[in-house]
Amino acid sequence: MLLKKIMTNINRKKFLINFQSLVFFILIIIYGLTTKNVMGGSGIFSIDSILKYGILFICISVEGYIFLKNGNEKRETSENYNNFKFYFIIITFLSLFASFKQVHFSFRTVQSFIFIFIPMLYSYLILNNWTFRQINFSMKIALFLSVIEYLFSIRMGFSQIISSLASINYNNTNASPLESSTFALLSLGFVAYFGYYKKNFLCKIVSLLFVIMTFKRVITLGGCILVILGILKIKNLRVNRFFLIVSTITLVSFSLIYYYSIQPQNILEISEKIGFSIRDFSTNRTDRLAWLSMTDFKSYGLGSTTDFMYKLWGVDLEMDIVQLILEVGAFGVIVFIYFYLRFSKSNLYAFSFMALLLLNSILSSGMMSTFSWIIILIAMSTIMEYKEGM
Repeated sequence: MLLKKIMTNINRKKFLINFQSLVFFILIIIYGLTTKNVMGGSGIFSIDSILKYGILFICISVEGYIFLKNGNEKRETSENYNNFKFYFIIITFLSLFASFKQVHFSFRTVQSFIFIFIPMLYSYLILNNWTFRQINFSMKIALFLSVIEYLFSIRMGFSQIISSLASINYNNTNASPLESSTFALLSLGFVAYFGYYKKNFLCKIVSLLFVIMTFKRVITLGGCILVILGILKIKNLRVNRFFLIVSTITLVSFSLIYYYSIQPQNILEISEKIGFSIRDFSTNRTDRLAWLSMTDFKSYGLGSTTDFMYKLWGVDLEMDIVQLILEVGAFGVIVFIYFYLRFSKSNLYAFSFMALLLLNSILSSGMMSTFSWIIILIAMSTIMEYKEGM
């Protein structure tokens, strides 16, 4: 009994560290295997979803237990997460106001807040519980697990992959069998992480190929920009308040201009003026806004467009910022963009990474991609905390 107690005390810390990594790897595996809902069920209560979020709950519980038990001294970058509380307070107020105004509340609102909050919580705990070596090792394993799962999901041979890469046509992003909404944002998180650090050259190349293969224009462009920026010395410059405000104004302005441009009554005229089809550029996402405009929809809070459209057509809007404009108004978009940019202002590289993610959210979707944002926030937090690695 005494020997067992001694061995338990000796091995407890090592076991917990190994167990932390193990459940993290299981989470990555489960995410890749269950995203297409192969086990049946519907929505968040499908077997796949229960399995994914069950493993995620275990991951967070383990990290939370260790964090509270050890009373870890918080990393410097942890303070960046505190700013998000103001974001949640404001968005909650705007969401509740819309809900009370329409006398309509949906569980989708709670679900949306959870999907946004969970990656923040898990990445915060990992940042404070893990060493850089643990994070770096785990990101390497997670990258190769994700690539294997991606290759498994597309079910193509080597020659077919090479042929598809050679015939990539970004004028039609749905034309390639390589395209993957499941792994696109995930791959951007990996290329951002490995693109920053000078070591891990193999992982840098693999992650760059990964992001190119997933075949999403803005995400692929973002990955290439980050790899180039990672070579430059300016990547560690701290972003000042002026640059933060100018960047916020720029992204908010582009968001509102894009929203105006894709209105059903404007899209054809503006497409003619600029010389290309906005509808084709958006891969027909703008049609969904047109569908919504033909209904009597009025916002009843965050996630209400998704709730409304799923009930009618079984799809969502697939344009995050446009969705926010409809649900919480232009002020909600300003708050969203400002606080996300503010989180990443510790260095230019992380700030550029976040700006590219926000640009993608204007044109596409992904802000509710809980599992992709876990990798994204782990990558971003580590980059801000360990600027030169260890």
